[in-house]
Amino acid sequence: MSEDPFGKWWPCLKKHEKRLEVWTPHLKMLKQGLNGRQLRYFTLCARPMIDVYLLVREGLLTLDQNSRRIEGVSFCELDEDAMSEIKELIGVEEAAFLGRLEDIVLFKDTHRSIAYETLKDISGYIEEEGEGLNPRIFAELELKRKHLEFRRFFPFDFLNLDFCDRYYPKPPDVFRIHQTVERILEWQGVAGDAPDGRRIRVPRFVVAITCRMDQVFPPQAANHLKTIVEENCKTHRQYKTALSRIGTMSLSQWLINDRLDFFMSSWPKEIIRLAKKNAWDVKILEHIYYDRVGDRGNPYHMVCLVVEFTKTEECTTYLGAATGALDQRSRREIPFISEKSQKGKFLLKNLREVVRLRNQQASLFKRAMLPDPEAEIKRLRKEGVAI
Repeated sequence: MSEDPFGKWWPCLKKHEKRLEVWTPHLKMLKQGLNGRQLRYFTLCARPMIDVYLLVREGLLTLDQNSRRIEGVSFCELDEDAMSEIKELIGVEEAAFLGRLEDIVLFKDTHRSIAYETLKDISGYIEEEGEGLNPRIFAELELKRKHLEFRRFFPFDFLNLDFCDRYYPKPPDVFRIHQTVERILEWQGVAGDAPDGRRIRVPRFVVAITCRMDQVFPPQAANHLKTIVEENCKTHRQYKTALSRIGTMSLSQWLINDRLDFFMSSWPKEIIRLAKKNAWDVKILEHIYYDRVGDRGNPYHMVCLVVEFTKTEECTTYLGAATGALDQRSRREIPFISEKSQKGKFLLKNLREVVRLRNQQASLFKRAMLPDPEAEIKRLRKEGVAI
């Protein structure tokens, strides 16, 4: 299989339906409540940047024709070469964070870094030590600097957390992504600085979390989710009644018999609990999934949860949201979409327009062009990719 410099899933029509028809409508509703204020958007956009340029096309983000800067965007990127390209094509040097999101968010001081509390302290020490600075200390201080700078960009109106990978990775990092989401929701409740210098709070925001759900996931995660369900059954009769739809199956049997249903029923409870902990009313706006096949022929699911948070004194929507997540009718599957179908043609037309916008910007900076999405889909299929 040939190398795919932009990744192989960006032209996937199921993924583009998720972008265009699942979370973009909620972004439009959110934008209406900002009273003209610039939308604050965080993303893990990767090199194609389809989500960013989709929002430009939909009028939710503004591309300044003079500066070629897309206002309101912050992003995190692990690959250094991709980072350089994304910074140029979005034009947000100060809001670009190189590294793994989990590492930046969950940074913890060591006995060496704790002495440098502010960005000024860190910069001063690094400048003073110069080339003689111990590389290990430099790496720790650089990570702390990113942590402090990223924290300053909060709060956001919409966070697009497309992790692409498993929400519960292999040990020892089983709960690391969840801990990152927890920290992010804590930061969302604190006032930040607007571009014009004003302090800003967001009384309402939306998070879209996309993750992979395999046929097998770590026993620690399975046991954790079973415990969550058991505790909710003990505490809330309404929840226990709603769960009675699984009949006489034990939770372990449920996990074996219908892993996807188990995950989609129990995982949202993790996010809802964090809302309650941080005094946000919570509403599940969308709960979708679609099938994929890996390079080795292994089937898996991509799951997307779109959640709205509204600031309150005390969360009153916890039980309703947790119980609603048990209802299979509250979820929907995005099926295979042929590019020759009416739906496929509509999505391809939109995706081409987004690619055109992105490539116009790329041409100004002499960066590589995204290929035509339909041609790319056909090429990938010839190479055996189930797209």
